[in-house]
Amino acid sequence: MLSGAATVSAQPSEAVKTITIESAPVVREQRSIPIRTSGRLAYHTETRLAFKTSGLVTEVAVDVGDRIEEGQMLAALDLAELDAQLSSAASNVDQATRDLKRLKGLYKKNVIPLQQLENAQNAFDVAQSTLSITRFNRRLSVIKAPFSGRVLQREIEVNELVNSGTPVFVVAGEQQGWIVKVGLADRDIVRVQLGDRAELRMDPYPDELLVGRVSRIAAAADAATGTFEVEISLPTDDRELRSGFVVRVDILPSSTPKYSFIPIEALVAANGHLGLVFAHDRKTNKVSGRTVDIVALVDDELAVRAGLEGVERVVTEGAPYMKDGLRVKTAQ
Repeated sequence: MLSGAATVSAQPSEAVKTITIESAPVVREQRSIPIRTSGRLAYHTETRLAFKTSGLVTEVAVDVGDRIEEGQMLAALDLAELDAQLSSAASNVDQATRDLKRLKGLYKKNVIPLQQLENAQNAFDVAQSTLSITRFNRRLSVIKAPFSGRVLQREIEVNELVNSGTPVFVVAGEQQGWIVKVGLADRDIVRVQLGDRAELRMDPYPDELLVGRVSRIAAAADAATGTFEVEISLPTDDRELRSGFVVRVDILPSSTPKYSFIPIEALVAANGHLGLVFAHDRKTNKVSGRTVDIVALVDDELAVRAGLEGVERVVTEGAPYMKDGLRVKTAQ
């Protein structure tokens, strides 16, 4: 029995032989029990952008909140040093090409050994690779928008020296829609499946209901919170939404196991998801305490997973005064 149940039970008066109670039936049926939680609204696609190389920022073309188009230049570094490196690398390739061509001719005439030709070939390959790397670094010293959307964060200014790989922009794609991320406990995550319907409400639009679908379910719990992250996708919406809105979420699992439903008045004590109720046997007019595993509160009823096996009725009126084996009578 639930710990602490004795603290809520009271001894009946010595003058009273039996206590009059009211009881209610235990209803067993399949219902879709919503999982109520909350999360924050975010763009479906949010990307951090950084320069491939270190350098001095010479141009910043956008600010926070600006709309961007795919391929648009957002910021650039001073390219003087990279241009010089590129010119040097190109010259090295030209020199290696000439050397390789000359040595191939000499090798055909048996003037030089094979090893000397192979060394020239290796020098040519290295020069080509260096040129490719230099071109790649130069291209990524200019940040361009990877998609059309909006700038969420900007972390740089002109004439600022930045390190390679340091995020300088966070951009979001507006065409991919929105998501809400929520954390669910282990007892709830097993009820959720991909594609389950989710109903969402937020304070900026209190009278409007948004409908989404579960699009991703984490395979492992978050080490910090112990919860499992579930992602709910929303289609593109005409409402003026903002990343960071707090969203109240009701996930409606498609799986509907059979639960026992009892009035909330039957609950005598609770500790987490465990509760204490009293079963009423109408044949003997005696009551017995039962520890139940509560799934959820649905309106004015409790959905119970376990603990009411074989029980047909539970005490409602007078429940706080019950104890095991107490004989009672039913109110007319």
